[in-house]
Amino acid sequence: MKKMILWAMVVLCMAPATVQAGWGWGNKNKEEKTNQKVEQKQENQEFKKTLKEKTPEEKQAAIEAHRETQLAENKAFRQAMHDKQMAELKAKLAKNTKLSEAQKNEILAAREKQAVENKAYGDQRRSENADFFQKLASDPAMTEEQKREAIRAHFQSQKPANKAFRQQQKTESQSEREKIRSEASSATPVAS
Repeated sequence: MKKMILWAMVVLCMAPATVQAGWGWGNKNKEEKTNQKVEQKQENQEFKKTLKEKTPEEKQAAIEAHRETQLAENKAFRQAMHDKQMAELKAKLAKNTKLSEAQKNEILAAREKQAVENKAYGDQRRSENADFFQKLASDPAMTEEQKREAIRAHFQSQKPANKAFRQQQKTESQSEREKIRSEASSATPVAS
């Protein structure tokens, strides 16, 4: 059962990264996100094979090291995607002659703010999940089926908050866009 919980932790620490990579950015760079997810699945399959001859203590240490490596890879991937998307946005804004420099900077600041909020939210979720799995792994009174059900219930309980967070981000983006559009339509074109 501990093995199942540890594998669940590895997968779940990876999953938020792939989910978050798309928040607020639509389907841009979808292929890169998909490739990264597939690559990590393959790494997990190969890693699983290396655990067969290890003692339980060695397995646990190896799984924790693998999880930390994947967390670091996911963090670097998310940062690279953010940097790429911000560069694309800056290039697009540089070509826009209808917006003032202040409006362009406001758009960039709003995107950066959302990226920081997304990162903080993801970090909070990963921390909550790690605490939950640690607690679950150390509870000898629960059966394997009870632990599976507790895992399902835990993630079901997170769904409304995740949905609310994404909706809040979407609403903030929409209101920012509408504000900029109304300012841009009421102002005269500005050459940049």
